[in-house]
Amino acid sequence: MDEQPTIELVGIRLRPLRGEDAVAWHAYLSDPQVTELTSYPPMSHADVESMLACVTQAYSAGTSCKWAVALQDDDQMVGTCGFNEWSQAHGWAELAYELARPYWGRSIISEAVAACLAWGFDTALLNRVHAFVMVGNVRSERVLERAHFTREGCLRSYRMCRGQPRDFSVFSILRCEWEAAGREGAEDIDNRSVRRHR
Repeated sequence: MDEQPTIELVGIRLRPLRGEDAVAWHAYLSDPQVTELTSYPPMSHADVESMLACVTQAYSAGTSCKWAVALQDDDQMVGTCGFNEWSQAHGWAELAYELARPYWGRSIISEAVAACLAWGFDTALLNRVHAFVMVGNVRSERVLERAHFTREGCLRSYRMCRGQPRDFSVFSILRCEWEAAGREGAEDIDNRSVRRHR
């Protein structure tokens, strides 16, 4: 695989995870409000270091692509976003993301998701991106709905989460839908511009 790219956005960047990110990652994954509606188990610092190493190796193998979401001013990691699983043979990937609680409500993850989708469809040539969201995780559902995902259905007792079987909703977006959403967005901008100049 080529070197994982860094994607510069407004106020944040998506960059490859680094060994020193384990401290920040473990810190926010220790916040119950961050993990309560996810499938993350309780994790020690050593667990996070191991997970980080696996993420790096998986990108090299072409089976995953997860970025650190970092602030542009100090490069501090505040979340992750990317593809937990990536099938190049079948043209699909599973999107996943999380964010430290002090940064909720700032559209950071929505911006990161949009950038991941652009990379996935334009560079990785994906045909489909899907995501699994624990039933009740309304914030995550809104992120996907804003990104034009379609809710496909519910997988009952799909994952064991801290000892309890939990239902997960499946969301997906296809390349053709992503392209259509981009065209509609461009048309909306053009129409607003026309109205302003009348």
